[in-house]
Amino acid sequence: MRIASAALIGAAVAQDAFAVSALCGSSDRTKRIRSAVITAFTFGFFQMIMPVLGWSIGKVGSHAIDGFDNFIAFGILAFLGLKMIIDSRKGITDSEGQPPSIKKLLALAFATSVDALTVGIVLPASADVQNFPELVTAVLIIGSVTFIISVFGYLLGRKFNGINPAAAQIIGGIILILLGLKSLLLG
Repeated sequence: MRIASAALIGAAVAQDAFAVSALCGSSDRTKRIRSAVITAFTFGFFQMIMPVLGWSIGKVGSHAIDGFDNFIAFGILAFLGLKMIIDSRKGITDSEGQPPSIKKLLALAFATSVDALTVGIVLPASADVQNFPELVTAVLIIGSVTFIISVFGYLLGRKFNGINPAAAQIIGGIILILLGLKSLLLG
């Protein structure tokens, strides 16, 4: 997979993680950098694991979708993009004043990485991700981008206390829709 494509996918699927990280940061009164790193690592880790799981599912069934895989990729990415845009109207609030507990953080990381699972399912249909080494490169980039975006979101949320991260979700949704269109038109 091309580095630029993996970075764009990483940025797109990380917008939920950015939004949740910003909200976690805005409610964290402890001001510890450790909380930002743990939150970002958890989100980045899940964003790396879920595409691998999705890729495994897609690799098994890729022969069944030959010929119309571009339409499926477009449909999934467009659906996820629209869902992110619609979900941007919802908020996640936490008034505890503490970073989220490990249990809550794992649940948030799983919830924000479901779109990465779906993206992973369509990766075997991509000419760029046909074998495992290409997948490893792609998910390392996706996880790294998510980590960086999540740290930034957490710190931004902490700095601006009460930031509205809906715009990040809208941008992520638009990026996913554009990637779906790219797959449809150029695939």
